[in-house]
Order: sequence, then C-alpha cells, then structure tokens
Amino acid sequence: MNHPLASPRARRWAAAAALLLVCLAGGAAVLAFRDELWAILTSQAARDQFIGWVQSKGIWGILVFLALQILQVVVAVLPGEPVELMAGALFGPVGGLLICLAGILLGSMFIYAAMKLLGAKAVPAQAFHKYRFLQDEQRARRALYLLFFLPGTPKDMLTYIGPFLPVKPGEFFFICTLARIPSVVTSTVAGSSLADGGLLVPIVIFVVMGALGLVCLYGEQRILDWLHRRKET
Repeated sequence: MNHPLASPRARRWAAAAALLLVCLAGGAAVLAFRDELWAILTSQAARDQFIGWVQSKGIWGILVFLALQILQVVVAVLPGEPVELMAGALFGPVGGLLICLAGILLGSMFIYAAMKLLGAKAVPAQAFHKYRFLQDEQRARRALYLLFFLPGTPKDMLTYIGPFLPVKPGEFFFICTLARIPSVVTSTVAGSSLADGGLLVPIVIFVVMGALGLVCLYGEQRILDWLHRRKET
C-alpha cells in the first residue's frame, strides 16, 4: 500500500501547508504580542525585562530564542536586525552569533525543503529573471556569496529560489550562512554593548552599516547589472 504522501502532488500540498502554517503562526504571534515586541524594540526597560526572562529559563530560553530566529528567517517580512541585537544582549557577541547562525541555517533548510517540494512554479517568474545570472554554474557560488554578504540585498528571496540554482544543497547552506557572519557579528556586538550600557559602539556600527545598507539598496540594480555582465563574459 502506498504512503499517503508518496505522490508528488501530495508532497507539494504538504509542503505548502507546512510553510503556510509557519507563516500564519508567525503572523499570529506578531499580532498577539505586538505591544510587547514594540516595547522590546523601543524601550530599554522592556529589553532588560525580556533578557532577564530568557536568561531565567536556561536551556528553554535558548530554544525559545532559537525558534524566534528561525521564524524570522521563514517569515521574510520580520526584520532580522532586532533579533540579532537581542541575541548579542542575551548571549554576548560570540554566543549570540552562534545562536543566530544556527537559526539562519535551520530556517534556510526549512525553506529549501519546502520550496523543493513545491517546485519552481511556486516562485514568481520575475525572481528567476532578475537573478538569471545565478544559473551560470561557474559563477553562481561567488555571486551568491556576494549577494548574501552585502547589506540591504534581498537575502530572503535568494533563500526561496535556492533549490532551483546550480548549487548543491550543502554548498548553498554553507554560503548563505557563512556570508552573513560579518553582518550578524556587527549586530551581536552592538547588542552586547547596549546591554552593558555602552552607546558609542552601537552608534558607530548603526551609522556604518546603515550607510552601507543604503548604498547597496540604492545601488542594487547596478550590482545586478554588473553580475549579469560578468555572466555574459
């Protein structure tokens, strides 16, 4: 007797349902705790209270925070920087970095598996056209690393098209995790400094990373055009 999820159609429906449930759960959590989340983002007292709560829970607090990081990766509309800042405040620059990278890796693996089951039709055609240079097997890895490395680039969209690129899954996960280390480090260092009451380091980091992010954001088309030209040479 065949397993009920043996057919490709059933697997696609299961993947779509799983992805939808995660997104709905994330959206519901954001709506349910919107006041608390806003307070954490805007109030030092609220951040201190949240940090104390997580630290008091031991390993469960770590797992809760890891789940928050995974959710942020899967639900692309959630900003990543506040989560990374809290990671630095809670676990220090190194501990926060490791937890964030673990969440990024697990979230990316979930997206990859879900999109692999759903198939390329689940991705907007314009995304494939915009990043068509990534179909060049010789240059895909370097181009991917650059896009994941630069601040302000659409990393979440790249994760969703990952299964349809000429890059092996292990290589894709390695690139999308490794390339984010500099960005995550700056956030966890800033978060740790804020938790200790320091303002100079976070301000400098925010100004530098914000400027770089704006440059990359407004220069995104030029970066993509350059990568397209590289593909054609």
